[in-house]
Amino acid sequence: MNSVKRLKAIIESDRLLVSEDTSEMICFDLKNVLDDYFNLSSGVSLTVEPKKGEILITITAKAQAIKSFGIIK
Repeated sequence: MNSVKRLKAIIESDRLLVSEDTSEMICFDLKNVLDDYFNLSSGVSLTVEPKKGEILITITAKAQAIKSFGIIK
């Protein structure tokens, strides 16, 4: 790989990195949203990885039940 392509790959991969602090903030926000719809039995985890020019975002959480809610009109 020539140096220009290598430098471009490094810059692109740096943009795709999610810091631990950022990941914790995202998981906190996701947990708050999911708590509105589910009885969560665990925390929320997040994985962010580059995949062929895109970013694959995987969110994992476990719930004991789906909360019942009415339809907002």
